[in-house]
Order: sequence, then C-alpha cells, then structure tokens
Amino acid sequence: MKKNILITGAASGIGKSTVKILLNKGYNVFAIDIKKIEDCNNLKSFNCDITDENQLNYAFEYLKNENIMLDAIINIAGIHKMASLVENKYSDLKKLIEINLLGTININNKFHCLLKNKGRIVIVTSEVASFDPLPFNGLYNISKTALDSYAQALRQELNLLNQKVITIRPGSIKTPLSEGSLKDTENLANNTILYKKQAGKFLNLTRKFMGRTIEPIKVGKLIVKTIEKKNVRLIYKINKNFLKSLKKYEIWKYYWAIKIKKLVILIK
Repeated sequence: MKKNILITGAASGIGKSTVKILLNKGYNVFAIDIKKIEDCNNLKSFNCDITDENQLNYAFEYLKNENIMLDAIINIAGIHKMASLVENKYSDLKKLIEINLLGTININNKFHCLLKNKGRIVIVTSEVASFDPLPFNGLYNISKTALDSYAQALRQELNLLNQKVITIRPGSIKTPLSEGSLKDTENLANNTILYKKQAGKFLNLTRKFMGRTIEPIKVGKLIVKTIEKKNVRLIYKINKNFLKSLKKYEIWKYYWAIKIKKLVILIK
C-alpha cells in the first residue's frame, strides 16, 4: 500500500525537491504551500497559508472525507528576514514568528489526528537554532530556536504515543530563502538609520558567514531517509558551517575581531 505524506513549503527549495523524490518513490503526496502547485499523478496540492486555520480546513476536510491517514507530516515552510529589532515594523516581526513557529504548530495540531500509529513528524529548523544570534539575524534566530525547542518538546510528548518527531538542522542551502537573506541584508544596509556605519561591513560578514551552499535535493534525500529508515536519530545536521561552529565556542569573536576590527562593538 502506498504511503501518504503531508508536506508544507512544497512549491520551492527544499520542499519542492522533497516532493520530487517522494513522487519518484511512489508516495501519495499532499502538498501545502501559499504558492499554487499543479496537481499530477499521486500529488494533490492545497493553496494554503499555514497560519490561516480557515484555509487549512479545506485540506483537512479533504483528507478526512477521503479516509486518508498520514504516514508522515513534513514541516518545511518558513521565511527569512534580516531585521533590526528596534527599527523594523512590528508587523514584519510578527509575520516571521507566525510563519516560522506558529504555522508549524498549527499544521501539526490540525493534522495530528490523521497521523497513523508509528507515524512520523519531520520538522526542518536551522543550524542557527543552536547558536547565539548574529546582529540583525536575531529575529530569524529567535523563530528557529523556538521552533527547535517546540520540536524537542513535541518529540517527548509523541514518543509516549509511539510516534517519532525528527528535527533537521540544515546549514546554507541553495534556495530562494537563502538567496533572499543576502538581498534582505542589502536592504537593511541601505535603509537603516541607526546602523549606517556598521551595516555595510555586516553585509560582507553575512556573505562570508553563509559559507558553502548545497543543493536542496541533498536535504530532500535526508528528509525522505528519516521517514523510511527504521531506526532514526532525533536530530540531523547537514552542511554545517565551520565558522558557525567556531562561534559556538566563542572563537568566532577573535576571528572576526582580526578581520573587521570595527565590527567588534556589534558582537560583544
């Protein structure tokens, strides 16, 4: 019998690559994205905002009425924004938290009752979840750290029901999200009032700190592995950034102090 998979963020990047792999392996895929996706064999899409319960009701009722039980729920949908915590509009800050954190919670709350016994939930967070935030990346870091904490709490709860929750913390991936982060940083450098002196240098720092990117298909393969493999790890990391590893041990402060002396005031 074909397995049924629900996946968010399916229209681009990691989500799109994961859907392609699942379809090639013969899964029934139910894809959710705010962007429209064309249906095809074994693919049923729902044009939904994951933060909007009313929009998600249609997808839920469809699955329920078709008596479809899910083997896995894959949470990928998310956005990125470089932001000054004191300059950006509250609405921008709220939107990022709602999508990256509350949207995932909303999906799992809504569809958990359709998840089979021994079913799995995969939550894609970020490697930044385990690091202290960099300047202007704080809000994104907050959202992903909170999402990662949610994933660990959910894992412990659902383990009591014989259901697994797997966390994936990817580094820099060649997706519209990572490409947009550089554009966001450029916009920040151009528009900031408080940080005019530091923003240009921080843009160069961001380019270096992103490190080497990998194709999203590699993350897609890992995600599919986590729903197929009998024994899985609780947390997977892929394309870990070496410089961010240094940051974890505070060595990064000395490294960048040498490279960009005037930036030290930002990261102390």
